[in-house]
Amino acid sequence: MEDRWLRRQSLRKGMLESRNAMSPSEVEEFSRCIGCRLEELEPLRQAKSIMGFAAVKNEVDLRPFLKQQRGQGKRIFLPRVESAGEMAAVEFQGWEQCASGPFGIREPLGKAVPAAEIDVVLVPGLVFDARGYRLGYGKGYYDRFLAGIGERVFKCGVCYEFQLVDDSFPDSLDVPVHWIVTEKSELVVNWEFF
Repeated sequence: MEDRWLRRQSLRKGMLESRNAMSPSEVEEFSRCIGCRLEELEPLRQAKSIMGFAAVKNEVDLRPFLKQQRGQGKRIFLPRVESAGEMAAVEFQGWEQCASGPFGIREPLGKAVPAAEIDVVLVPGLVFDARGYRLGYGKGYYDRFLAGIGERVFKCGVCYEFQLVDDSFPDSLDVPVHWIVTEKSELVVNWEFF
């Protein structure tokens, strides 16, 4: 138990350092490539609603992709941290309708939507492994949220290629994604959606 926790902490620390070392041009280029790959995925093409995220600390920047999807008439949701350690999906109406949340991440104002209204969740992470498990910042918001939305929703991890590892040492509360998209590849975890 202690050994796994230390390995997870070491992975987090090392990956955060690597990601923080990226240049703005690398983030922009890799994010653009990831957006192009996402456009090709059938579950995203079929989706009427997509939950993305607002990037921080050199995460994949989904803004151009989400803007393009919204322009096609799709509903776009972003996460908002609620009380008691929970996260909710709120419809994105533009950056002027967002405010800084408790972790300095831009979050939409307005009412949370039921999970039944979401077709796809694009999931950030510091690390993803070949079984679809991820490591985030260690607060558990995404795992609690993903556990509550059911298998019908396509869960797609997005990260840079260097963030893929063989093993993230998941625990019993971790929820795997169905697919992982990087600037160079796509990793299939679950073929059920194709």
